[in-house]
Amino acid sequence: MQAKDLVVRRAEPTDEPAVIPLLQAALGKGDDPNYEAFLHWKHRDNAFGESPAWVALHDDRIVGYRTFLRWEFIDGNGRKVRAVRAVDTATDPAYQGMGIFRRLTLQGVAELTLAGDGLVFNTPNDQSRPGYLKMGWSVARRLPVGVLPARPRSLRTMVNSRVPAAMWSQPTTAGLDAVEAFEDRSVADALLTHAPSQGYRTNRTPEYLAWRTAFGPLRYRLLLATTDPAEGGMVFRLRQRGVSVEAVVLEQLVPDWRTGTQLMRRMLKETGADYAIGLRTGPSAGLLPLVGQGPLLTTRPLAVSPPPVGDWTLTLGDVELF
Repeated sequence: MQAKDLVVRRAEPTDEPAVIPLLQAALGKGDDPNYEAFLHWKHRDNAFGESPAWVALHDDRIVGYRTFLRWEFIDGNGRKVRAVRAVDTATDPAYQGMGIFRRLTLQGVAELTLAGDGLVFNTPNDQSRPGYLKMGWSVARRLPVGVLPARPRSLRTMVNSRVPAAMWSQPTTAGLDAVEAFEDRSVADALLTHAPSQGYRTNRTPEYLAWRTAFGPLRYRLLLATTDPAEGGMVFRLRQRGVSVEAVVLEQLVPDWRTGTQLMRRMLKETGADYAIGLRTGPSAGLLPLVGQGPLLTTRPLAVSPPPVGDWTLTLGDVELF
């Protein structure tokens, strides 16, 4: 069997029964009861549209899969930019070493470019990054992480928890259930008056906030500054990382630095988390820089060029989880 014997085509809905087990096996998710529903939420329900995907077949059997998550940015001039994020990919172990990952990815890149998508971005790990760089990706920048320990002893706990975090969230009664809160469009509308308005940022809409926080096992919470959403709020979740409970700050939708800092401290107190973590490229009131830490953002131009390095205005809501 040689690479030329493979057939590459756009994925179809009828491929799903073969694709999901392939992804579960490749990513070690076979025992996760939430994983299939998670894929549906991510790729079907996305407020920016369904994810385009490609498959490789040998003798009509799917042996490779590659998908891109749809996204939408607003550039520094206020224009919308269609984008995709390179996410889930898998190759049947019996077919590894045949360039399936590369072939599927480049096929997707070519078709997305012709369709007018602007750029592709992702935060690949150390193992997959070299492969992307060989296919035309470039490292844009390290996304700076900020943290806020809840108490002095939390520093030691944080240092002793340098392991991958749990995927699913821990329950908390702090704040409001984000799913229920964003069912009321007026809540999202009020909060979004404080969304980032400068830089290269995600096109945050009420539909986006509702989708982004909708998957039940992630247990997203909304902590409001007051009973009036127009006064600002914070979207977060709790997850276990080693011996620590980590408060992941997705969004700070606040009118000023003081409000954001007060919400950060209140969230830590009410949840009992050991520390909060977020990105400092977007609103990050109260978070202290963690020097030299953070994911590496990589990009590849499709129909347009990526923005200048300093223009990216990203939060953890844009990069965590996917």
